[in-house]
Amino acid sequence: MPAMMNLLSLLPTLALLGLALTGVEEIPSARAAGHKVYTGRDHHRHLAAREAAVRLGSDNHAKKHKIIHRDGKIIRRNADGSQCRVRGQPGSFSTSTSISSTSITSTSSVTSVASSTTTSEAAPTSSSTDAATLSVTSTAAAVENWAAPTASSAAPAPAATSVSVSTGSSGYGGWLNKGSKFGAAWPNGNWAQSTDSNFIGNYVGQKTSWYYTWSPFSVGSGDQMGLEFVPMLWGPGQVSDWYSQMNSWPSTVKNALFFNEPNQVGQSDCDTGTAVSHWMNDFLPIRASKGIRLGGAATTSAPSGLQWIKDFQSACTGAGNSAADCAMDFVPIHWYDTTPDNFKQYVENFHSQTGLNIWVTEYACQNFNGGAQCSDQETWALHTEMAGWFDQQDYIERYSPFGMMENMQGVNQNNALMNPDGSITSLGGWYISSA
Repeated sequence: MPAMMNLLSLLPTLALLGLALTGVEEIPSARAAGHKVYTGRDHHRHLAAREAAVRLGSDNHAKKHKIIHRDGKIIRRNADGSQCRVRGQPGSFSTSTSISSTSITSTSSVTSVASSTTTSEAAPTSSSTDAATLSVTSTAAAVENWAAPTASSAAPAPAATSVSVSTGSSGYGGWLNKGSKFGAAWPNGNWAQSTDSNFIGNYVGQKTSWYYTWSPFSVGSGDQMGLEFVPMLWGPGQVSDWYSQMNSWPSTVKNALFFNEPNQVGQSDCDTGTAVSHWMNDFLPIRASKGIRLGGAATTSAPSGLQWIKDFQSACTGAGNSAADCAMDFVPIHWYDTTPDNFKQYVENFHSQTGLNIWVTEYACQNFNGGAQCSDQETWALHTEMAGWFDQQDYIERYSPFGMMENMQGVNQNNALMNPDGSITSLGGWYISSA
């Protein structure tokens, strides 16, 4: 009997111990707690770099941004997981040339690429890197300015060796405002409802026919309206997103965009050899498998931008790849400066030097060289003149100004197409109705 009494007295203690053990078992593992699912809503690295520049006081000066992991290592990887070599550093690269011969419809040729025209599509990508693991450092851009510094440096000149040429249809995939060159550079995700001021449908009007998101993530509401989605492979670090989203693209996808500003520190910042590897392994295959037209990398308007495109072409064929596989169907460009004349000269020169049709996928009346910013009147003058000029040039297939966002990321607010509350600005209203 005493033994039974002792056992009964221990029961409350045993019960409490059992509850404690149960609680331990239900604690999420470190691996589960550390997992984060990324979607197209995540703020991508391209705009985060601009925002960081503002916080560091670079409103009126060009900055170079380096995105660094907290352990001090630059976050850049190849498609196979190896580290992406930074521009200017020695190293070797390999390209996969086992891709089957793609079908190419020939219309005309001017240079080293013999009459090559293919269908390809641009696809924006969003960074899947956890923002909590990133820090941004910057130094004044003493070497590379974002905009063409002088009219003379941008003046058209015939190239001794042109890169490649591709002509033909600009491949409209949507049915809304089909044939209009104007598109939406849209970093605002896919979560706005039709009642929200920043709903993509409020930025369509009679002009918007296509959009891109600097990522491979589309905006479902825009797709349903009939806007053409143009995906982008932003850089080496976004290859996994590229493959994860590829099979979810809407049927409107007919064009795709390659790396974002590979000649700029803080953007995709990649040497041409590594870029060739990703072109051959990750980008080129969608030309044959999906019939998508392939746009080249979008470089900055620094002198290194045009040179990067030329070097890429040389590196691609120099690695033993065929001229047809290395051929871009068009090339996107970015431009930030203050005068329409310089802008036109830059575009004309880029077209003359490459022999390629042009997409202007970022531009604004913005001084990144330390000078005065454009007034509201000057900004309007540049946008209205350039939009009309773009529409008149047969070799300019598409254009999309920078500014369809609530936060202008360090770019002159006069260029905003969207107010901070998400509503459309007067300039935005002009673009979608009168441009």
